[in-house]
Amino acid sequence: MKRVGIAYLIQESNTFSPLATSLDDFGITLGAEAVERWQGTRTEIGGFIDALVQPEIETVPLFAGWAITKGRILRSEFERMKKIARTTARTAGPLDGLLVALHGATCAEGVDDATGALLACLREALGPQLPLILTLDLHANLTRRICALADAVIGYRTYPHIDMHETGTAAARMLLGILGSEPKPRTVFRKLPMVVPAENMQTAQGPMAEVWRRGEETRPAAVQSFSVFGVQAWLDIEEMGCAVAAVTVGAEAEAREFCETVARRFEELRHAFDVGLLAPETAIREALATDGAPVVISESSDSPTAGSPGDSAEMLAALAEYAPDANAVLWLRDEKAVEQARVAGVGAHIRVQLGGLHDKVNRRRIEVEAGVLRLSDGRFTIRGSQYTGLETTMGPAAVLQVGKVTVLVSSESANNIDPELYRSQGIEPRDYKIVIVKSATAFRAEYGPFAAKMLVVDTPGVSSANLRSMPYRCVPLDYLP
Repeated sequence: MKRVGIAYLIQESNTFSPLATSLDDFGITLGAEAVERWQGTRTEIGGFIDALVQPEIETVPLFAGWAITKGRILRSEFERMKKIARTTARTAGPLDGLLVALHGATCAEGVDDATGALLACLREALGPQLPLILTLDLHANLTRRICALADAVIGYRTYPHIDMHETGTAAARMLLGILGSEPKPRTVFRKLPMVVPAENMQTAQGPMAEVWRRGEETRPAAVQSFSVFGVQAWLDIEEMGCAVAAVTVGAEAEAREFCETVARRFEELRHAFDVGLLAPETAIREALATDGAPVVISESSDSPTAGSPGDSAEMLAALAEYAPDANAVLWLRDEKAVEQARVAGVGAHIRVQLGGLHDKVNRRRIEVEAGVLRLSDGRFTIRGSQYTGLETTMGPAAVLQVGKVTVLVSSESANNIDPELYRSQGIEPRDYKIVIVKSATAFRAEYGPFAAKMLVVDTPGVSSANLRSMPYRCVPLDYLP
């Protein structure tokens, strides 16, 4: 019987975010509870669990947790996180291999490469010989330390990320091959001195699809797998940039040459990633002129899954000014407004301030008259193609009616990828002419099948696609588009 450890800890950081991250944000589960929580989900750990159901394999869960994007993990909280990694690895008993799923763009106070630091804790506890296969998000910031600590690094191949489960399965199969006497591989990579916005990083079409195509066309037989990392753009850290990685056994020179080939194509296409951002007025007028519904407008500068607080009311103000008769729906975070609605009760009419509660640099508070339509605890289950089956919460929530605009207000940040955010509160996005989502690209997988059109709007924020507007200090300006 071979004993395989599994660990899962996901958070993408945004070093510009005003929201600090604590350990509680991850909802970490240990041991068997981790399997109970994550089995059946279309995530990397869900893939680990499913692939390891083999007669001669014992799955040994160490820890698992997921947190929405925020700022750096607090220093003391990261020390606790590293302690969990060390302790669970040391007390798991003898292991024959380890599968680890991390995001790859996680930062803590004083630690730019938190992924590498967590891997170091696992290696310290388990020793240098244990085969360790690591999965990363396509937006990981790959570093020398990560590649030195993991035998193989496998990234998502899709954005929107609809292959999390498949990525976990591929990693598990590679580890099972090693346990069946195949040689341990090694990961080589080529770092690129550039950062590109996420809005045009879809892998089904556009420049990123072309980069992947170049890899598929030129991959030598000696390269077992390869990954292209577009990196999380809102990291102002050292050793920052996109990357191409290849996993190989005994053909490192050939694998490095392959990485160079793919990296050259990535660099050639860097300006093709530029985003056609629209002013709010322009986006709204184009939406109204579009046949059919809904028109989905992405306010990606306030995307919670990119580290923004989600507290922008800018599009609410723009709708009131440019399209007061258009039926629209939007979400924002404002715990004070939720509490005011809760005290007033369903059916009440309140005068309430919305927006600008956390990002006081880029946002403003606006005052509106609103009717309270619904109150809830904000719990919902993601049902789309990403994080399928993940039970999550936006915290206590209220549905308000502000003129013709339905406003879902929550007390915590919420993933805007899936329409279930709205549907869980009795709101059907198909019933509206305009739907505002706060997501850079991942929303396209879920809204694309029924949206009449999808647009990206330009508002200020800590996850703006206008990267030259961000206050980078560590990242050289010539890295930016």
